[in-house]
Amino acid sequence: MKKFIIPIILLCFLFQSCTKEPTPTKILMQGNWQLTEAYDAAGKDIMDKVNFPITVIQLTDDNGLLGTHAPLATRTVYGDTKWIEAAGKMNQLFDYANFRFNTGEFFVGEGEAKVFTLEYKLQATAAAGALSDLLTVFGVGNGWLQQTVYHKFLNVKVSFPDKKDQLLGEQKEEEIKTMVWEFTNETTGAYNYKDSNGNQVLWNGWPVDKFARGKYVWTKKTEGINDLVKAAL
Repeated sequence: MKKFIIPIILLCFLFQSCTKEPTPTKILMQGNWQLTEAYDAAGKDIMDKVNFPITVIQLTDDNGLLGTHAPLATRTVYGDTKWIEAAGKMNQLFDYANFRFNTGEFFVGEGEAKVFTLEYKLQATAAAGALSDLLTVFGVGNGWLQQTVYHKFLNVKVSFPDKKDQLLGEQKEEEIKTMVWEFTNETTGAYNYKDSNGNQVLWNGWPVDKFARGKYVWTKKTEGINDLVKAAL
């Protein structure tokens, strides 16, 4: 019996030494990404409803979000409600041609997280634009016509389809080129604005349970978001 013990111990040691801890989800999410597929809850392609003219984001190690995501954020919050009229205002409100991008934040747990929190800072970036013009289209009441609204979504599912089990060798982070976000029935929303002291105040301009569920596929890019936007114009 003893002659089997040593090989078993050696095998266990070899297995442990060849197994690498998974790269933390937050690290995998960092970088420049272009939205290449978008689907509603029924699986219908909605790329034409969120690209004005391109949806790109940059996710940074300090939880920062920068990009042309305002149309996507708006579609997520309001769904198809009066979308044709709202879409006509996108170029008036968001000045992406001059690289005036929208911001936000994302938050991820330690290690290999399966969900994350996403906060869109929805604000007009065009010099003559006003977010209240867009909110009026959706029928938001006068008391809630803020110039900046923070739309937070918790328990957004995140996955990397081309991520392999990190066994018997290390998969390089640059080999992971696809990221998927899913707004599911487990996802919840929290909408706020900030008062004159910077304190968060509950924003009741739109029901938080009415946001559009959907699936969004991002492709990692080596180019900067300025270059990606310039090429799309």
